[in-house]
Amino acid sequence: MTVLLPAFHSLPLPLVQLSLAAVLKCGQSFRWTILPVADDTEYRLCLRDRVVCLRQSPTTLFYRAVYPDPQPPTTQLPLRDSETLVWLNDYFQLDIDLAALYDEWSTRDPVFARMRSRFQGIRILRQDPWENLISWVLPNMSYAVLLNLGANL
Repeated sequence: MTVLLPAFHSLPLPLVQLSLAAVLKCGQSFRWTILPVADDTEYRLCLRDRVVCLRQSPTTLFYRAVYPDPQPPTTQLPLRDSETLVWLNDYFQLDIDLAALYDEWSTRDPVFARMRSRFQGIRILRQDPWENLISWVLPNMSYAVLLNLGANL
């Protein structure tokens, strides 16, 4: 049986405003799965009642939500898609003009001005507080266990 996935929606968003490759690999969140797809990369996250799938071009963020069975009625899909977009705007804080902040920081900090091109599109994620806590505690706990094991050898 072939499963037809929904088409991607597009959101005009240049890489200077959000770089998925930088943000989702920098250690803020460990829930994203990164998959090579043909000559592209897809980022996936299980979110409550859906899987959010993202792709990116230099000028556009592409997103879609995939739902488990039973599928929502087709009459509810526009509402569900708008919920996904609201979540994306909140999670990545897309209401903040990152390029303008980089410009402001560059005028105040000459070191940042020299380095800003290396860090384009990096944002602080607005994660669920529980996810944020667990993302910090679990890696630190495993590191502490390894330190204790090394001390006992």
